[in-house]
Amino acid sequence: MQSSKHNGPPHHRQPATPEPGSESQVDIASRVQGGLKKSNEQREPEKRTSPTGHKATEFDGSPNPRADEDSGVFKPADETPAVMPKRSGPKNPE
Repeated sequence: MQSSKHNGPPHHRQPATPEPGSESQVDIASRVQGGLKKSNEQREPEKRTSPTGHKATEFDGSPNPRADEDSGVFKPADETPAVMPKRSGPKNPE
């Protein structure tokens, strides 16, 4: 039987731990905050216009909402009766 050098699990070399920086954490934080402040002060990009069409979350706050101005081609007609009929009988017929 021949012995081999690689009988055990492979040994992966660990990367060397980086040396700590000479800059203090307070200085790093101040530099980062300054960069954020500078980026926030820059001119905002042009406002995006909202897409046209129906949005489920769109609400203008009007007490008298209007129907959609679309032609209704893609929407089924509302067939809900004005008064719902009363049900009678057991709730869970078995």
